[in-house]
Amino acid sequence: MEYQRLDVNSAFLQRFQYVVPSYQRNYVWTRQDQWEPLWDDVVNVAQQILDDDSKKEPHFLGTIITKHMSSGDSLLQLRSVVDGQQRLTTLQLLIAAAHSAFRELELEDFAATLGGYLSNQDHDVKQDHDRFKIRHKSRDYAGFSDVVNFALGKSNAADIDSRANGKLPECYGYFREAMTDWLRCDAGENLSKRGNALRITIVDMLVVLDIRLGSENSHAIFEALNARGEPLTEWEKTKNYILSIAVNENDPDGDQAYANHLECYDSDEYWDQRVTTPRFSGKRIDLFLFFFAQIELPKWRQEIASGEELHNLPRRRLYREFRYVGEHVYRHSREELQGLLERMGRHTEIYREIDPPGSDKFSDYGRLVMQRRETLTLASLIPVFMVLVDKLGYGEELDCALRIVDSYLMRRVALKASYSNFDDASFDHVQALREAPRADVCAVLIDRFEKATKANYWPSDEDVAFHLRKADMYNNISAPKKRLLLSGIAQKMHQEKDKDLTMPFKPKDNLTVEHVAPQGWERHWKEDLKFGDSDEHRQQLNGLVHRIGNLTLVTQSLNTNLGNNPWPYKAELLEKDNLLMNRRLVSDMEGDTWNETEINRRSQTIVGYVSKIWPHAAALRAEFEIPTPNEDPVSQTSGISSTYAQHLVDSVTETGIDEGWADKDGLHRRWRDGRYGRYLNLGGGGTWRCVWFGVSSRNRQLVLSYSEPSDHADEFILLPEDDGVDELIETVTGQVRGRAEAIAESSEAHGVESHSG
Repeated sequence: MEYQRLDVNSAFLQRFQYVVPSYQRNYVWTRQDQWEPLWDDVVNVAQQILDDDSKKEPHFLGTIITKHMSSGDSLLQLRSVVDGQQRLTTLQLLIAAAHSAFRELELEDFAATLGGYLSNQDHDVKQDHDRFKIRHKSRDYAGFSDVVNFALGKSNAADIDSRANGKLPECYGYFREAMTDWLRCDAGENLSKRGNALRITIVDMLVVLDIRLGSENSHAIFEALNARGEPLTEWEKTKNYILSIAVNENDPDGDQAYANHLECYDSDEYWDQRVTTPRFSGKRIDLFLFFFAQIELPKWRQEIASGEELHNLPRRRLYREFRYVGEHVYRHSREELQGLLERMGRHTEIYREIDPPGSDKFSDYGRLVMQRRETLTLASLIPVFMVLVDKLGYGEELDCALRIVDSYLMRRVALKASYSNFDDASFDHVQALREAPRADVCAVLIDRFEKATKANYWPSDEDVAFHLRKADMYNNISAPKKRLLLSGIAQKMHQEKDKDLTMPFKPKDNLTVEHVAPQGWERHWKEDLKFGDSDEHRQQLNGLVHRIGNLTLVTQSLNTNLGNNPWPYKAELLEKDNLLMNRRLVSDMEGDTWNETEINRRSQTIVGYVSKIWPHAAALRAEFEIPTPNEDPVSQTSGISSTYAQHLVDSVTETGIDEGWADKDGLHRRWRDGRYGRYLNLGGGGTWRCVWFGVSSRNRQLVLSYSEPSDHADEFILLPEDDGVDELIETVTGQVRGRAEAIAESSEAHGVESHSG
């Protein structure tokens, strides 16, 4: 390794060229961070020369690292740039701007001097790329030579490659304007003096230190150096590493591997765009790399460290993850390295079809699911979709799998469920799907969603029914989510009326979610809704208008007309609306007034549509002819979902507390053998018995289990399958209340002391 101090005169010799390898990063210097500070330094040195030439001091630009290259058939001396290409490129654009400014101001001698530092002489040029002092192999620099040619007066601005990085002509333009203004600020006799001071500054006073490598690995040096300064992205470090292990005798710099597999990411603006998702903000290529890494790396890690538990990959350690696998696998097998590059290319194509949604390769239904995923801002589902497309293609098999995902997503929307820890859950889904045979993909999806943790569970029909009967579906849920839910139901209603309707149903963009009975109900709606003036009634009424049965989709113009007007006026407008959902809202009514009864009825109608449009596990297994797996007696909660069972127990218990036959002082939640329940006191007055009221191990039954000492056996309560939620709660509540009354009567009749829990 050698060191050499270079000014422009010695850095850009004749018959000389710097070659910037393809693995180098794109041009990223900016006006604020680099160009303006550099120009300020140039002006300071030039002013020193004007004030007192004897006190001029050179300005150190920084370090570059280069390595000798074989010239082959070229007549030029070549050096490969390992580090410092941003600095050298900017210095060339500075020289080009000065050359052009000198020519404009007719300082031809100064311009001629600088011209020799921009290009090699014609008799030394055997190929077009020999002409300039820097040859960039990355397409990101496609316009560099065009800018230099323009500065030399050999082309027009229109000839600058439109595919080039726009910062290159912008950098040139900044220096060109700044130099012209500085030279002209004291015109007349001083113009030549200022021009000469600027020429001396550029040629003699701007200095770099060139560290010249010998046999050192240039890729390793590049990686070590870029741990400082402007940090490399995970993609840039990973790309450099892949190229470092792709080199061979026929491709000493990895240029061929870069051109065949990786240049597409640097040359396409799509990958350079900044994107923002939950927990990520950066270039799209880095987001794709994160998704691809989840698919590519875990299987290798498991093989390398057998028995290692897999965890989601840290976004800021992707390069280290690729390097870890690379040092064990890719570096030692050209076949596996080629496989990595081919798989990356294949998933690249899939990713571009998924994000943003709208690709014609998907069916209408497939695009609809992709759009729903985007609306829900669940970027962590993208690698799941990538695996599904890779395994199933874009046809009917994929639509079956997407139907499962769609049901999972939309049922959670119906419950206003959040997605805490969903990144980790998605990572696990990816691993399971990646290993699944093609024929088992749908079965694996259903099984994984059905066995998801409580934070990410798949709501059952009962869960949906229980929640939507009284839930506030207007507040604390985003407008896009509400619109997704109601649009899906509106679409289904239209399909039922017109079997030939083209999928997907697309409501107008200006449709909004609005109330039928308005939030401002005081003027026209008190009598219809049959509520009094007490604070309790007002609170109940405010909750009633936010139920799903009271919400619909309307255009902005219709919403304005509806306003807070009375029901007969609204009914006439809704009955004439183009949207079938609104016409049915009126035609399905059992009475002639929109009130709590009608809101509850329509809520149940919507519950039915949610269950029909987005089926749960059992219905989907039947639809796709997937065998039902052996049931786990602990995870299967007496034939109903665990969340529904919990809601049912809580609802009955709280009713008892309100009515006085269950004692809130004894209220405790407890699990028995993996089943939910509550300890409470049943009875009344001064007579109570402690029971555990919870879910039975028997199919669709709850249980009352008496605390010791007790001569009572467990009492079981059967849950009818055909009852609605309200009827079911009423049935169970009646039976538990009956038991409480029996306890009170029995204790009083026999003078038995009460037992409290």
